[in-house]
Amino acid sequence: MRLRQLTLAACLSSLCLAALPVVAEEAPVLDPAAEMARAKGLKDEASTLRKAAEARFSEEEIACYQRFLVNRCIDQARARRVADVRKAREMDVEAGRIELAEKNRRYAERQAESVELAPQKAVERSEQEARARAGNESRLRQLSDKETSRVQREQEGKARAAQEVAERKRKDASDASRRAAEARAAGVRAEQTREGKADYEERARKAAEKKAEKAEKARQAEQDKSSGKAAGKPAGEAGLLPGK
Repeated sequence: MRLRQLTLAACLSSLCLAALPVVAEEAPVLDPAAEMARAKGLKDEASTLRKAAEARFSEEEIACYQRFLVNRCIDQARARRVADVRKAREMDVEAGRIELAEKNRRYAERQAESVELAPQKAVERSEQEARARAGNESRLRQLSDKETSRVQREQEGKARAAQEVAERKRKDASDASRRAAEARAAGVRAEQTREGKADYEERARKAAEKKAEKAEKARQAEQDKSSGKAAGKPAGEAGLLPGK
């Protein structure tokens, strides 16, 4: 029963699809999706027909050994299998033709689209190259600006360092001059102090000498006075005696 169903299905498929290659050749390709679906259907049916032919041949070959003319039965079964396999191959070829036609159509479309879009792509390519050149020039300018900034910073740093060194030397010279002036002033003040002290001591000495001289004169005068009084009393007394 199963063999008969497979054989019937294979025969119906063969009968229904026998005219398909002619139809495919005559009918124009209008819908690529439908054509690709038909090609897939042909491949599937060819695979089913081939499997059914192999299964039928296996069953018929076994059945032939129960008959009187075994070889003839097997040859007839083999011929039916070959016919079905040939039909399956034709369906595969038609499916391949459809797929190849679809590939060629897509290739032609891509070529036509490429030709149609060639000017636009050329413009886009030129714009892209221009953008790339502009980007490269911008990067080069940035690198140049960075290098210029770096050199300028280095020069400014060196100038600041030189200025700081000069300022430090000027300040050191000013501090040294100030310290020298202060030292000279301190020496002058010390000299003045020594001179003032010597002058003070000289004046003090002279004052002491004058004071001592005055004291000596006063003592001498007192002494002379005392001596004069002592010498004058006897004389007075002697003068008084005659008067009495």
